[in-house]
Amino acid sequence: MLLSQISQYFATNKRACLADLVKHFGAEPDAIMAMLDVLATKGRIARLTSGMNCGGCTICDPNQLIIYEWRKSR
Repeated sequence: MLLSQISQYFATNKRACLADLVKHFGAEPDAIMAMLDVLATKGRIARLTSGMNCGGCTICDPNQLIIYEWRKSR
């Protein structure tokens, strides 16, 4: 998995949570997070803060619910 693949994913989908990216790329969350940090530093994506979870349950890992949004158009 390369930064360009994640960039293309965001260019197409515009938003994604960490869990979606882990599932799509079949990679470890830490590996995805490292690449997201690079893209965020470059200003290509932004981490969204909503302060809300999906439904109030505790089934999902809250770290997996982090949402990122595409900021750079091609």
